[in-house]
Amino acid sequence: MRDLLNANQTARVMQCAPQMVRERIKRNIWTFGRAVVPSESGRKLTGYEINKRELADFLKISLDEINRRLGEDGENNEADNPIP
Repeated sequence: MRDLLNANQTARVMQCAPQMVRERIKRNIWTFGRAVVPSESGRKLTGYEINKRELADFLKISLDEINRRLGEDGENNEADNPIP
């Protein structure tokens, strides 16, 4: 189980747009995640790391509920189901 989520996964859990997650974390409105600026990560775009436990506390739901909203294991299942 991964403890960090990206903005798209968080948006799926919260049932909102990924851009809303990005903007509110970047502006420190939501404090369950952090924006990783390009100078910190060495990448060209800002990345987002959302702590799954802090998100669960913020939403007042269990980790199991977060995993359920993401799918069975919380990851993209494409890798588990390769095309024959």
